Amino acid sequence: MTKTVEFRPTIKAVKMNKGGKQEVVLSIDNGSLGGKFESLSQLIGEAVNVVIQPSVISYRIPYDRETGEPQLKYVLDQNGMVTEVKEEQLALDEFGPNTSYKNFLIEMGDVDNYIKSTNSLTLPPHIELNPREILFMLDDGNSYEEIAEELEVKETAVISELEKARLHFAPFASAWLSGKE
Repeated sequence: MTKTVEFRPTIKAVKMNKGGKQEVVLSIDNGSLGGKFESLSQLIGEAVNVVIQPSVISYRIPYDRETGEPQLKYVLDQNGMVTEVKEEQLALDEFGPNTSYKNFLIEMGDVDNYIKSTNSLTLPPHIELNPREILFMLDDGNSYEEIAEELEVKETAVISELEKARLHFAPFASAWLSGKE
């Protein structure tokens, strides 16, 4: 059985030492290692697989330069469903030269909660694996390797598909969070 220890560190340093060995220094000051110190200590000297992901997701929304209005809106309806609404002229021609983009950030955990909680999760064609299924398997303590084996795909495919889904659903999750407040 694979031992998995998940925590949320901050990367403090990355060094290249003599002999070609690299060193990554992590700092955990947010309590995410609480209760996991012994499990982590048991892995000292072991070869481990590490996936480093940012804890926030950045996404962009197109805006009309003249009006300052978003050309894509994410609207939460009374049933708790978020839909993407495009401006009418965009139905014919996508974003043109009159478009600027604004960047937004959202916590990865908030996007994951949206994916796991929403009543309707419509996957776009470029996402082939169900992110909800992957997230629930991770919650059950499965490693990416175990999930890949279960889904009969490569581990990198599981990680890549989940990241694509998180990026796609980030603006939906933001609208969902705003409606919950």
